[in-house]
Amino acid sequence: MNFLNTLNGKIASQPPIWIMRQAGRYLPEYRRLRNTELNFIDFCLNAEKASEVTCQPIKKFNLDAAIIFSDILLVLHMLDFKVSFIENEGPKLKKLNLGERITFNDWRKFKSDLAPVGEAIKLSRTKLNKNVNSRNIPIIGFSGSPWTLFTYLTEGQSSKDFSNARKFLWSNTNRSEEVFEILVQAITCFLEIQLDAGVNAIMLFDSWAGSIPARFRNKFIYGPTKKIVQYVRAKNASIPIICFPKSMGEGIVEFADIINPNCIAVDHLTDMEFVHRSIPKNIAVQGNIDPICLVHGGNILKREVDYLLNLISDRPYIFNLGHGILPATSQQNLTDIISYIREKNYGISNS
Repeated sequence: MNFLNTLNGKIASQPPIWIMRQAGRYLPEYRRLRNTELNFIDFCLNAEKASEVTCQPIKKFNLDAAIIFSDILLVLHMLDFKVSFIENEGPKLKKLNLGERITFNDWRKFKSDLAPVGEAIKLSRTKLNKNVNSRNIPIIGFSGSPWTLFTYLTEGQSSKDFSNARKFLWSNTNRSEEVFEILVQAITCFLEIQLDAGVNAIMLFDSWAGSIPARFRNKFIYGPTKKIVQYVRAKNASIPIICFPKSMGEGIVEFADIINPNCIAVDHLTDMEFVHRSIPKNIAVQGNIDPICLVHGGNILKREVDYLLNLISDRPYIFNLGHGILPATSQQNLTDIISYIREKNYGISNS
């Protein structure tokens, strides 16, 4: 319960540990199971396989939290913007063109199509409960945040500059607001499925928060995110919420003040010292080790861990990366740093 206690404001003698994308391509057992499905969306929607993948890193590394294996783009896929994953290119989907409306309104079908995610959560709980070491491991549910989903929707893929998304905002702000209303409704439906299935925490991934023009933050980042957080808290006030407004710079302070999540996840491009001194001490922080640093491992990684743990000794802290673990990561590096943290074997020189 260390993870949930930390999210609820308690400072732990050892920080809880989990890793973004902890169920992923760096694990050979994940790759073997992934190869049993041609289509990634089908893989995510296979409750048995998704639950098995969810539990793999818990069995292997004894992490302090599981995160349900799913994908943020499932929401758009079920809104009839069909998603496919192209090897070496990433996700591609039907694009919402400039000024277009989303006409979707079949929310019963939307929930039905996403029901396998809820089933995967229940199966994961059952599997974790069979082992005495993982019986009390919390399961994190999640969704992409509205702005990040909007970028994929208007670009039809990932992007370097999100010019189509920004053009949409500047050219027709009212139409953009209509799209965001649909996205907020879709996200809350997706989270409702996960909450009803028994997740213990929620994380909102705004992976491209740093790409929105600052003038639009209030209308399209803070406002929609606050609606979702209020929905979750109204449904279950005991569920802690982690928000990941990636690369927002100074905007992370205003984000924390307006949204007031239980925890802010901090990416590796954001100065943790700035975050630590600028946001309220009752808000936990998570992150922000560079995923490449974990690939490198060794004493360089240990120095970074020492730096973070010494810096953030007077607020709740969750050890994690600043973004998802990379496929090139050595399992041994992850095993070693988990042991290093849990043994409190600090003191590597900062030089």
